[in-house]
Amino acid sequence: MPEVPQSTQPATGIAGAAPGWTVATRDPRNGDPITAPIAAWILTPSAAGPLGDSDLVQPVFVVDGGVWTTAEYNEVFGYGVTVNPPAEPAP
Repeated sequence: MPEVPQSTQPATGIAGAAPGWTVATRDPRNGDPITAPIAAWILTPSAAGPLGDSDLVQPVFVVDGGVWTTAEYNEVFGYGVTVNPPAEPAP
């Protein structure tokens, strides 16, 4: 498995994720659909804002023993990552 790239944008904040949050993506070994729990959320600087001063919140998740953010996973594998909130409890 490719190594997780080292981010050029250091995280400016981190928070643990509440139980139930997941990401849906594809397995890097065979391309099959997978779901992985989100372990944390990180805040990284981004130049996407109108003044180049906004921040980006990304999920942190584990796939096949590697710790990833959505941007890193997309960069290495080219697979999209969808964030899924916890399921609604049954009434």
